[in-house]
Amino acid sequence: MKRILPACTLVLVMAGAVGANDDGGFAYKKAAAVNHLMEYMVKPSMDTVKAYREAGGPSGKEEWQTAFGAVSMVVEAAQLTLMDGRVKDDPWKQGAEEVVAAGRDAMLGAYRMDTDGYAKALKAMSAGCKTCHDVHKKKDE
Repeated sequence: MKRILPACTLVLVMAGAVGANDDGGFAYKKAAAVNHLMEYMVKPSMDTVKAYREAGGPSGKEEWQTAFGAVSMVVEAAQLTLMDGRVKDDPWKQGAEEVVAAGRDAMLGAYRMDTDGYAKALKAMSAGCKTCHDVHKKKDE
């Protein structure tokens, strides 16, 4: 009995540690194709980003919040393109990872209402998009 109690305690502690890292049993399974992510998440968000860029950047708290939201959708879509078997090759992976990293910087710039930081991060984010699009986007699109 003296040996069983410590063993049971150890098993319960380990089970608790594993359970603490569990996401509640939810397993991600893709529901949308990449072209749908691009059409319904990325394009509308990038249209917003482009409009602010052409206007010289967001102005006022509400526009900065909208810019933050638009960039966050692009970042989320880029992360989704890296999940559940969607990656086709190195340019795809590299481009999406660049978008995620630069997009997070752009989100921070928008949160801080930092025009220069936001613009610099958007330029890097666009380069990430180009990395993948040069290989995978049809030329007539």
